[in-house]
Amino acid sequence: MRIGTLSLFRQGVDAMLEQQTAVFRTQQQLSSGKRINTPSDDPAGAAQLVGLSDSLDVTRQYQRNIDFVRSRLQLEDASLANVGDALQRARELTVQGLNDTNGPEVRAGIAQEVRQILDEVIGLANRTDANGEFMFGGFQGQSAPFSGDGAGNFSYAGDQGQRLVQVGAARQIADGDSGMDVFMKIPAAGGGYEDVFSTLYNLATDLEADAPAPASLDQLDNALDNILGVRATIGARLNAVDREETSNVSLIEQLENTRSTIEDLDYAEAASRLNQQSITLQAAQQAFVKVQNLNLFNFL
Repeated sequence: MRIGTLSLFRQGVDAMLEQQTAVFRTQQQLSSGKRINTPSDDPAGAAQLVGLSDSLDVTRQYQRNIDFVRSRLQLEDASLANVGDALQRARELTVQGLNDTNGPEVRAGIAQEVRQILDEVIGLANRTDANGEFMFGGFQGQSAPFSGDGAGNFSYAGDQGQRLVQVGAARQIADGDSGMDVFMKIPAAGGGYEDVFSTLYNLATDLEADAPAPASLDQLDNALDNILGVRATIGARLNAVDREETSNVSLIEQLENTRSTIEDLDYAEAASRLNQQSITLQAAQQAFVKVQNLNLFNFL
């Protein structure tokens, strides 16, 4: 079988191109520090890297969600702590107002402070978060949830929705509480419910009339208990967020290590391989030159 000159030429060129490609690929690996720069470097490894990258992106989004939820819950807890302090002060004023040694003028002065507390509590109940959303409006976060008509009637414009935020592959946590549950549905001594705003308004009105009702004290205690109960659930959610964050950090570390094992380059091995490939390429080039110069006329 004869091998033509053109065939020999093509074989030589193909051999050199193949070696040049191998050298280029190794140089690229050394430059990037990665074993896989294109899917053709390792199709199976490249597919694994895609899956790992997706998992890392999702888990890091969970971590961002955790930061958001934690910020909201901490702000809510701080707001309710202030509400609790205000109600505790109102309770102290109620005890003082119920003392029969105090006359109409003293009770009128106490009533003025109670009305200031009422304004403070309404302000806290209509507090917004860092994004400008009202915290206690449920899903209705764009408008103030609480308002009063000035005559002792208070209304809630929000709903009882709770936004659940994904903080882990199998975990969702509510980032807030409905204002209905926090401020409006306070169990009343005689049955039913009484909102905290009406309790404070009625207390101030009774004090101004020099006729404080002992039931106001019980109603304030109920409101305080409700606030403490909500804060307890907030604390439980914050603890759950911390645990989920720790779990996500461990998962991210594990995924990063796995990706490193697949993707990172062994520099010593690559440097040795580059040296060998360079020698092979040089030899192929020299052989090609010698074969190219062979001619039958050289032997005549």
